[in-house]
Amino acid sequence: MHRIILFFLFLLLSQVQVLAQVELSSFSATGRGGVMNTFVSDYQAIGVNPSNLARGSNLVAFTVFEGGAAVSSKTFTRQTLRQFLNISDAQSISMADRQQFARAFASNNVLNIGADLNTFAISANLGHLGSFAFSNRQRMLGNVAFNKNFAELAFLGDDAPIYDEVNSGDIVYVSDVFDGTAIKASWLNEWNLAYGRKLLELPLLDLYAGVGYKYLQGMAIYEFSALDGNVKAYNAAAPVLDIDYSEYINSPGFNYKGTGGLLRPVGHGHGFDLGISAEINKMVKAALSVTDIGKITWNENLLQGQDNGFRLPPRGDRNNDDYWDEFIDIAQNVVDSAFTFTPVDQIQTSLPTRLRAGVGMQLGKRVEVGLDFVAPLNKAPGNLASSFVGLGVDFMPVRFIRLSSGLSTGAGEKFNLPLGFSVVTPVYEFGIATRDIVAPFSENNPGASFAMGFLRFKIGKAVR
Repeated sequence: MHRIILFFLFLLLSQVQVLAQVELSSFSATGRGGVMNTFVSDYQAIGVNPSNLARGSNLVAFTVFEGGAAVSSKTFTRQTLRQFLNISDAQSISMADRQQFARAFASNNVLNIGADLNTFAISANLGHLGSFAFSNRQRMLGNVAFNKNFAELAFLGDDAPIYDEVNSGDIVYVSDVFDGTAIKASWLNEWNLAYGRKLLELPLLDLYAGVGYKYLQGMAIYEFSALDGNVKAYNAAAPVLDIDYSEYINSPGFNYKGTGGLLRPVGHGHGFDLGISAEINKMVKAALSVTDIGKITWNENLLQGQDNGFRLPPRGDRNNDDYWDEFIDIAQNVVDSAFTFTPVDQIQTSLPTRLRAGVGMQLGKRVEVGLDFVAPLNKAPGNLASSFVGLGVDFMPVRFIRLSSGLSTGAGEKFNLPLGFSVVTPVYEFGIATRDIVAPFSENNPGASFAMGFLRFKIGKAVR
């Protein structure tokens, strides 16, 4: 099993993003499947809709180490996953199994991973002066997609059909034979400052607006992709990841950063969030926002690869008896021979800009419902694969217990059935949640997600 783990780490971090999670840094939002635009207030509005800061009922609210993680794949069925795990320590695999995995791994959704962590977040509602919020957040995303040729070459080796389609010794190019293959990963250290204020107060209508600023420190970026004839291959990693750059240290133009603090970045950027919201008759809510407007510049420990083409490894040229070693050798041989990595001054990547819209309603004192729509506005690493829509519900059966659920789909996923459990008091709150309670037991496309927080506090009542 360790060889499989090493292989995927190799894909994501070596020199060989992406379905993004809609929300994992808040357990209450995760429990509604990511539905949040009309629900969130206080610091939870950071990165979602800053206008909602002014709707918070607490004078001060803060959390420490609240977050979650998720993994999903459209490659596996439960049976395929079970077979894959059973043979992962085997030295040899039957041709039938190889062919089955080659078919399964030819997918634009082989592996999706995501993790969000609010290390610290705080908000203060100062009444007519408006509401302020500050947070630090760690965001990690990764995505793997293989086209048919890549999957067959990886699993079938020199039995792959591409060997019959290419003359021995011919040079083939990644842009041609691996079109549709993408391996992306990123890690951002995000500092947020947001402000929201009530703009209009009428007997039946309250109107709010807000703006958020984020300073981004890029800790790692990796992309190897061949899409529509265009090839991208670049990577940069902070010293904390301990990547060996000794081969490039003395190269002209290589801006090496090998020492420094634990979270010393290799990229820097700026982003903005804009939002408006309304509350009608103290019962109906509507919200609209655009988030992650901006760019990040990567300019240290940065390498970029050019598609020089490669020759297929000779048939029968197998130097070991261990299939998984051969599996890794094939992938590494292709990448090492196809790409020449050289230092570059900088690369700019856009932030995953999104449009968020939501409507919600308070149904008595115990039930709140909301409908969210989220659409990607660019194809930046980390953005949604497609639009997301979800229905979320919060229900309080007793005074201190909140149950959350709903139904969501889109963003490259099937229908999800989320579930969240929270204990809510006037001064303290904790909870756990999953974006899809049935995913670990699903016959097709199994996955797992969780979010939790145990240090969420509220102090005083907001000045009105």
